Amino acid sequence: MEYQQLPFGVYGFSIATILIAIMLSVSGIVLGIGYALDDKRLKEFGRNEIYQSVINAALVGGLLALFAGNGIITEFMNSITTSASQSFSCPVFMSGNAALCFAYNYLAGTSPYTFMGSQHPSLLTTISGILMALISLAIVLGIIAGIRIDLLVASFSFSSVLNPFISELQHIITVTAAAFVGISVQASVLSFVALTATTVILPIGLILRSFYLSRRVGGFFISLAIGLYVVLPLSYLLNAFLMNSYSNSINQTSIEGITNTASSFSGSLNGISGYNSTNETSNSGIVSMISSGINSISSSLGNLFKPLLIFVSELVMAVFILPAFSLAITYISIRELARAMGSEAAFGNLMKMV
Repeated sequence: MEYQQLPFGVYGFSIATILIAIMLSVSGIVLGIGYALDDKRLKEFGRNEIYQSVINAALVGGLLALFAGNGIITEFMNSITTSASQSFSCPVFMSGNAALCFAYNYLAGTSPYTFMGSQHPSLLTTISGILMALISLAIVLGIIAGIRIDLLVASFSFSSVLNPFISELQHIITVTAAAFVGISVQASVLSFVALTATTVILPIGLILRSFYLSRRVGGFFISLAIGLYVVLPLSYLLNAFLMNSYSNSINQTSIEGITNTASSFSGSLNGISGYNSTNETSNSGIVSMISSGINSISSSLGNLFKPLLIFVSELVMAVFILPAFSLAITYISIRELARAMGSEAAFGNLMKMV
């Protein structure tokens, strides 16, 4: 795949460079006035501002070299990602960062991706298919549970047999639906990062760091951009490695097969419920059919729920626990970078607000 160049937005690099030049001039003037007036405070302030302007210039040049299309960080991230996954596609605005591109494919890609030599659908695709199958199954079981068959010798209701399965299925559907929302939110965050990290947040940080009063805030924005653009997508690559060690315990085809089976039982039981006979032998045959149908459905549901519960545990791991781990790593990296840039106070105040 081809990778885009990553300038600091349309005007960010130019504005940062101009501001650095202006601040160098202003600092030189302040330093000159300090020497002219023999004011120690003005001399120290002017000298410090010159040092900071030089540091800002080094930051702009260094970040440009690191995050450009052939920059060190960009090449490093691309090489790590492509060594694990050679086949994936993503929106054009993500194509400059292979790790970010893979993370989006892993979460919500529309086409399968290849990872560690195997082809996988995205989590959102998997969850969508399974969620639709589970909802269909719940509807069919609800219909069957509402059937009541009245015979001369007895009456039958399927609710007592199916209600425990339906209740458990509703819990699984709730977790799966929450996972669907969680994946959508995470994919949206990655899209936001791809669109703003190096083109908006990073230039704003460079600009703010050029001024004395906003220097700490600027350092925080630079740390935030680097953490979101580098650490966050690489943490999702690590998540994919961890999840790859687990085998998928259930697939959509098996769920759809159970759904079709339950649907066929529903049709046959509906036919039985409309059948009235005074013949005891016929009633015995109907009872036998009902008993056989209930046993078959219970057996099928029992075989289905075992892998379903395992799937839910894997789903919670992939959608909630591992992303929380990713956020923790990203938070720590941003905090340490902010400290290195002297922006710990600004970072701490922002975290208190959150």
